[in-house]
This record gives sequence, C-alpha cells and structure tokens, in this order.
Amino acid sequence: MEPTRVPPFYRLVFLYLEPISIFTGAVQAYFFQSAYLTLTHASSAPSVVPVSTSIVLTQLANLYLGLAITEALILRVTTEYSVWKALIIVLLIADVGHLYSVLPLGFSRAFLQCWNWNAIDWGNVGWVYFLAQTRISMLLGIGFGGRRAPGLKNA
Repeated sequence: MEPTRVPPFYRLVFLYLEPISIFTGAVQAYFFQSAYLTLTHASSAPSVVPVSTSIVLTQLANLYLGLAITEALILRVTTEYSVWKALIIVLLIADVGHLYSVLPLGFSRAFLQCWNWNAIDWGNVGWVYFLAQTRISMLLGIGFGGRRAPGLKNA
C-alpha cells in the first residue's frame, strides 16, 4: 500500500507553524527570562531571576528547542502515517500536560477568561487548544478526503 499523503493543512501546522512557535518559546524562556516569568504570573515573578530559576528556564528552553527540531525533522523525513500518528499522539499527551500546568492560575482565569490573556496565556492555552484540536482531527482522519482512515499502512 502507498503511504498516506498528509493533507496540506496538517503539514502546514506540524511542519512549520508549531515548530516555529515552539522555537519562539525557547527563545523567550532563554533570552527573556524575567519577562517570561512576569507574563506567566506577574504577582509571583521575582524582580531578579534566581540562579535556580534561570537554570530551570534554560533547561525548558533546551527542551523546547529539542521538541521543535524533533517535530520539524521527523515529520519531514517520512510519509508514513504511522510515524506521524505516533508523534502526534505523544504531542497530544504533552498538550494535556501543558494545559494542566496552568491550573494553578485558577480554572476560570486559565481557561475561560481569554479577554484577560496576555501573549504567554495565548501560547499556553489558546494555541495549545488549537494544536490539540488539530491533532485530534488528524487522528480522526478529518480532511483526508474520501480515502479510508489513515494509519492503516502499519496499523
């Protein structure tokens, strides 16, 4: 059987938009640590970033960079839907963890009051909502035309 062709919308999101957004997060977490903390939760952000926090933010930036490169490269080197599906499932699980991480802000503040969101909130919640929905849609085969559901080559 011929490998499944991933529709252009998913290719755009997962090959370009998401890796760029993750890379942007890495840059912010590494180069703009004080602003990153302030945007995350202003009232608990320190006036001077402690060394321990700087180390953790540098590690976060490194993980973001690794994730951006992994997604961008792995999905570019294969047309096998089973590989795409495996990575998309992992990223969907990570989306759930990412959304869970903002719960200390309060459910309503974190997830419902989008009119109060700043740039990091839009990235941490709004963008992650979009990515999770896009992943679910892809896993359900939405947009693959009349072809049978994807993932059947190695399923």
